[in-house]
Amino acid sequence: MPNYGWYLTQLSTCIYVPFFAVLAGTGVWKQVDRNLVQKFALMGVFDGLSGTFMVLGGVHTSGTLQVMLGQAVIPLTLLLSALLLGKRYHALQYTGAGTIVLGIVIAKAGSAGPDIEDENLPVFNALFCLALLPSALSTVFKEIAFRGFDGDLDANVLQFWVAAFQVATNFLAVPVYTLKMLGPQQMPLPEMASSAMGGTRCLFLAENQVVTQCGRPGEKTCDQCDGAFVSVFTYLAFNLALNIFSILVIKHGSAALSFLVSTMRMPLSALAFSSTLIMGAQAVSPGLGDFFSLGIILTGLCSYRFGARQMKRQLRREAESAEGEAMMSPSPRNSWASPSSPLASPRASTAAEGERSRWHFVPILTAGSVGNTVQPQFILVHAPRPQARSAEQVRSNLIRRLGAASPLHSPRLRDLSPHVHPEAGRGDIPDFSLTGLPPESDGS
Repeated sequence: MPNYGWYLTQLSTCIYVPFFAVLAGTGVWKQVDRNLVQKFALMGVFDGLSGTFMVLGGVHTSGTLQVMLGQAVIPLTLLLSALLLGKRYHALQYTGAGTIVLGIVIAKAGSAGPDIEDENLPVFNALFCLALLPSALSTVFKEIAFRGFDGDLDANVLQFWVAAFQVATNFLAVPVYTLKMLGPQQMPLPEMASSAMGGTRCLFLAENQVVTQCGRPGEKTCDQCDGAFVSVFTYLAFNLALNIFSILVIKHGSAALSFLVSTMRMPLSALAFSSTLIMGAQAVSPGLGDFFSLGIILTGLCSYRFGARQMKRQLRREAESAEGEAMMSPSPRNSWASPSSPLASPRASTAAEGERSRWHFVPILTAGSVGNTVQPQFILVHAPRPQARSAEQVRSNLIRRLGAASPLHSPRLRDLSPHVHPEAGRGDIPDFSLTGLPPESDGS
């Protein structure tokens, strides 16, 4: 269906709306609110702008170079994830992203030859690259929507709303398809209705609409609608599967991971574009520069993947270290107190006494644990603070340890001692219980 490119572009977007509406069911209305719909609208606008720029840039950007340039979305997504999501990346991940950009530059520089140069124009290549920015923004905002939703956001609900707003954006961008810069893909505004009708009859009824004044140089290609249904709906099935799996990677992984996985399409696409079985007469044989740049990009992807693993281990070690420090450090003062702690008693109300308080950790063994995670549990018990001994206590302790009688027990000084037992005789060991201390106490 070479004469109905605009119709196929709109169809490949509109078909998402009823498809995901059926998959989402009642969740289309139950899981959303006004704030969430606004986020979906922003994603749909970004996706629509990305598709529009790709249409414009793809006019004079070869298929192989389109795949190569598409890899630039990885470093762009890294930057946006760091700015919008506050993510941290390993140095090897940044190195891998830079290597990917280097491979793209080499691919552009190595696309020599008169035919390739005519097919790849810098202005259109720049427009194609410009499409990567809204695409990366849309993917990052999808990750934000999944993380910020209170519960499990259905991926089909997100797909439905984003597709609906993308369809609206595409219809608003209809004047773009009337630009002369599109060349053979230009679609004048008065012909859009007839093109949509002709494309529908060609696709569903296998009726050839363009049969006269076609096929010769400078004329339209003649319709071949007999096998159009199989080709178009095979493409749509694969495209729907691609979108479903991509959004699941974003939901259970990340935006950067989704683009990382998508780079696996690059070597397959290079083989597909060079296959006469798939491309027919339009097959383009890859050159030495394509294989060289492909090796560089794959090296960058391996570096990114290895860096992602190292960053994951580093974050795990930091989390374990922070958890250990939180368990071993005392609780902040005045935040909470055990029943026997000085912070819970009126006597420890002053800041000075709180600073002098000491805490001890006592392990408690329990059967089972919360969340199937083995964690040591502690209870804080305040140790009694030593009290200062009086002069009488010091003197009594000294006399008891020396095993001697107090001078106050002598007959001459006995009447001066208020603590001597009336029945104590001369030379008797004083009754230290009268001092308020038990014989075995050291006053500490």
